[in-house]
Amino acid sequence: MTLASPPQYPPPRRSGCLIGCLVLMLIVTVPPILAAAYGVWYLWEGYRHNPAYRFAAELVRGDGMIQQVLGAGPVIIGVEGNVFSWVPGLASEGFDVTLEGPKGEGQLAIIEHHSGSGPPQLDGAILTGPDGRRYDLLKHKELPGDRNTRPDTSI
Repeated sequence: MTLASPPQYPPPRRSGCLIGCLVLMLIVTVPPILAAAYGVWYLWEGYRHNPAYRFAAELVRGDGMIQQVLGAGPVIIGVEGNVFSWVPGLASEGFDVTLEGPKGEGQLAIIEHHSGSGPPQLDGAILTGPDGRRYDLLKHKELPGDRNTRPDTSI
């Protein structure tokens, strides 16, 4: 009578450390890569689809006071700031944009809000002209202030 020898199994594969390190590297590297890709896309193209930016572009094209201060056909040449605030049912957004027209550069600070799916509502729009004068575009009048210094355009 012979005893059967125990079956011979191949040694277990020991790749747990390799897989764990690869997973850890993915967890650490993928979020910054995705954030950077989104940031590049937003700076290159995405902000043009932002409702507040489109609202500012419409305001620049259609407001007569902007045309008087900067000349005919002013355009947005840069976005300097974007502030977004959200509470359930109401979102507000502020934009500081740089404008350019035949008479020079100006700054436009707008604040708008939108609730639900309705169009944005303008809460404030302050234009600073090339000479430092400030204009309230909602009331269509010049704001008082020292014309020798360039005042803050924030609302």
